[in-house]
Amino acid sequence: MEIREMRENTTKVYALLIVVCALLVPVGCTRGGQAFNTGRRTQNLQNDDAALQRYEKALKQDPQNTQYKLKTYQMRFEVSQFHVKQGIKYLEGQQYQRALQEFQTALSVDPSSAVASQEIEYTKRLLASQPVPEQNQPTKALTEGDHQPQATQPSIAAAEDARLMEAPPTLIPITKDPITLQLNAEARTVFRTLGKLAGLNVIFDPEFQDRKISVDLVTVTIQQALNVASLEAKAFWKPVSSNIILIMPETQQKRKEQEEQVLQKIYLEHRQSPQELTEIMSGIQQMLELRHVQAVPRDNAILIRDTPAKVLLATKLIHDSDRGRPEVVVQISVLQVRRDKARSLGIQPGSTTTLAFTPAVPLGPDGKVSLDRLGDLSRGDFSINMPSAVATALFTDSATRIIQNPEVRVSDGESARLRVGDRIPIATGSFQATGGFTPVINTQFQYIDVGVNIDLTPRVHPDRSVSMKLGVEVSSLNGQVNIGGVLQPIVSQRRIDHEIRLNEGEVSILGGLAERSQTKSVSGWPFLSRLPLLRYLFSGEDVNNSENEVLIVITPRLVRMRDVAKETLHALSVGTDAEVVLRRKEDVEVPLASGAGHGKPGASDTPGTAAPSLERQMQADAILQIEPALVTVAAGDTFPIQVKLEDVKDLFSVSLLIKYDPQVLSIEDVRHGDFLSGGSQEVAIIQRIDKEKGEARLFTTRRPNTAGVDGKGVLLGILVRHLTAAPTSLQVVEVAARTSRQKAISVSITQGSATIR
Repeated sequence: MEIREMRENTTKVYALLIVVCALLVPVGCTRGGQAFNTGRRTQNLQNDDAALQRYEKALKQDPQNTQYKLKTYQMRFEVSQFHVKQGIKYLEGQQYQRALQEFQTALSVDPSSAVASQEIEYTKRLLASQPVPEQNQPTKALTEGDHQPQATQPSIAAAEDARLMEAPPTLIPITKDPITLQLNAEARTVFRTLGKLAGLNVIFDPEFQDRKISVDLVTVTIQQALNVASLEAKAFWKPVSSNIILIMPETQQKRKEQEEQVLQKIYLEHRQSPQELTEIMSGIQQMLELRHVQAVPRDNAILIRDTPAKVLLATKLIHDSDRGRPEVVVQISVLQVRRDKARSLGIQPGSTTTLAFTPAVPLGPDGKVSLDRLGDLSRGDFSINMPSAVATALFTDSATRIIQNPEVRVSDGESARLRVGDRIPIATGSFQATGGFTPVINTQFQYIDVGVNIDLTPRVHPDRSVSMKLGVEVSSLNGQVNIGGVLQPIVSQRRIDHEIRLNEGEVSILGGLAERSQTKSVSGWPFLSRLPLLRYLFSGEDVNNSENEVLIVITPRLVRMRDVAKETLHALSVGTDAEVVLRRKEDVEVPLASGAGHGKPGASDTPGTAAPSLERQMQADAILQIEPALVTVAAGDTFPIQVKLEDVKDLFSVSLLIKYDPQVLSIEDVRHGDFLSGGSQEVAIIQRIDKEKGEARLFTTRRPNTAGVDGKGVLLGILVRHLTAAPTSLQVVEVAARTSRQKAISVSITQGSATIR
């Protein structure tokens, strides 16, 4: 009984220990492990923020766990980068407040993120510069610990920078209306006259030499007139301020002394190597003959100081050159099939026999036999070792298939190298003489790449084709050979060096190699080894058949095309060889009057527009009306319409826009009246009639260098055809008139339409 009780107690103790261990082991295993596993599952569900919280919890429970530390640090970086990218998207959408929240979240996740800190400062500056806060942003009460971004006050340096000019002074005349000028006088007089017309102050360089010039200009801007006068006077001008210009003699030295310069730092976005930065800088320096150019590799930028036109042109060229390179993924398939067959059949007889002298009793000292004892020898004192024969019947058949499909992604013009395989050492040596007779051999080792070796340089063309300079090598270890006591590897090699141009997605077979070899060897007794059938009893035959086929297939696929801006495909006017100038279209085009091309206030582009207000009519200088106001004609008949002006002074030119229904009416002819010609002079009429849209733009003017006309009269006569019997109307919707000094005349349209029945 006592023994049984002791056994029962021992069993209970063991059971209790097992239960305690079972409870303690999971506790030790789940120390941070459960949170870590939950974090992994959450990360797989693309919820990185929640996964980071789980990893941090696991690390807090087990701070010494290296795996938890690495995963936590990695996830902090990824989560921070995610919020930075989200913030940049909000910045691009001008949602600055949401962008600031994303950047602050990124910084709270990873306080070491310099990118997040920079973006926070940049976004705060954008918010401070906004006159109106962002709309549709949810507001909430601030709690303890919350941070509200405050508009940063500009520092003293920033305030000083805001007061600095970014470009040289520009000319701002008091009027932009075109002028007409005819002068035959001294150059100083001409320039002063132009200055008075534009409300500008004109000063002259002490070295400016006055000369008599003749200027005859019609409908030009002040800038155009100044340029023409400068050409006549062999001078050039520059703005000193917005209303002061300096006239100087046209000399190279004076240009160099007086031309304004600007300093610009141009940042590059897609530069990949210092060589590209140097190439861009050298190109613009040589093309534009820039005086001061400096590369700043640290900032990936180019610093330029020169005239505004050259700096602006250099900026354009740099931005056009600094574009992302095309990228291509080249899929290379290496297919190799090898089959080896070996057969060994026959009986290989022995080729040597040994005769041994083994006397049973020594016949003399040292095993030697004297001549007088030769008669005592017998056949038992000799033995012969018969040759052995080996029977072989063996057949071996092995097949090998190797399919390698590497992919290489490479930028346009860059070289890519792919090595898939092993590196095998090859011994190399050299003899070195010593003081003795035996030279010392220095053994060195070089490594060669064995496997699939690819060297690739692509060029992407605008038609989405790819030119490639390609080198593909497929090699393998094929045994060893003893050279000078050192085992050297035998490497079998198949290599293709190729230049090819393929379309995107086009499959091309670069090269195929088919190798077949057969080896047959026979060893046995002479003559007997050649007997039919019986030869297998006296000889052995080995037959080896080997077949090896290699196929290389290449397919290019574009992942990024060249980013070419449309504006870079057009030429750009840059002045002359002596002076680089960026001309704008308005600098050379005929200027329009301030009222030309714009409708009167209150007028519409469609017939039936209400007449201008009475107050506007009372302020007008002239009145326009169409007669007759009502016309009744049959379908297919023509009828005249007269455009009259009243109460006008110094009228020189008039432009009109007339609209009508092209399905019902057609303007056949436009003739001048007697009012603008004065009854004796010829007037010019420019007409642009669009019969599809039902629009007629008419412009009539007196001869240059003539005075305007006063009073009232018929301005134009319009011959109109009624195409159908449907009722319609014809209406003047725009009018602009000018005096002989090219000043605008206010015209009120009292009766601007004619009704046709």
